[in-house]
Amino acid sequence: MKKWTEQQVIDSLIEASIAYPELDAKTYARWSTGKEIPSITTIINVFGSWREALHAAGLSSIRPYYSDQEILTFIKEASERLHPFHSNSYREWAKAKHGPSLTLINLRFGSWSRALEEAHIEMTRSICMTEERIINALLEASDVLPRLTTQTYSIWAQENGHPTVATIARKYGSWVDALTCLDIAPPRRKWVEEDVLDALSQAQRELPSLSIIHYRKWAEGRSVPSTSTINALFGSWTSAVQCLKRSRVSIS
Repeated sequence: MKKWTEQQVIDSLIEASIAYPELDAKTYARWSTGKEIPSITTIINVFGSWREALHAAGLSSIRPYYSDQEILTFIKEASERLHPFHSNSYREWAKAKHGPSLTLINLRFGSWSRALEEAHIEMTRSICMTEERIINALLEASDVLPRLTTQTYSIWAQENGHPTVATIARKYGSWVDALTCLDIAPPRRKWVEEDVLDALSQAQRELPSLSIIHYRKWAEGRSVPSTSTINALFGSWTSAVQCLKRSRVSIS
């Protein structure tokens, strides 16, 4: 296995940043595929973390660099100001303050609970363990699953003994909020009327009846427009269904 020097790693990061100014670890991983350059694993082994590597390459302006002590100070301040204080409330506060994210904290300290220990913040052990299990499970799932949805995660979590979707939703308010908390939420798609009609047509073929209740259940875990999106585009569920009927008549 080739042994990369710090300068070679830095050169690769600078080259990648030219192609992708908003460079992050996942973008670099995709860009480096098939190239004879340092991998993400090599970069972390050489510099200790992705952000440390960006800092060494002079790219920390893309995402602010935080030392371990700065992160701990930030967490400590959050614990004094937030009531209640937990990973989700911290995530919102850090976002507003442009502070270190949960993903960075997990990468730098190994886990959220470990960072709390380093910052000398006492919390109920069971709460810390639950949050740590969820965070680690979601980060792992985002790496191994081609598409991270409630459906794909549920199957994977059951096979690997990880927290359920219901547990995650109870902790963070919703599945989407949990993904957003770790900056791994997929970009929201901008739906158009044609997308809605395609989804309704598919749902009608698979459901005993095309009601809003049946559609909501059918839509869970699928990349299809939500009922709120349908109402926003057509004015109401009934109008959308009527439009589907008219489109079929015109086609026939």
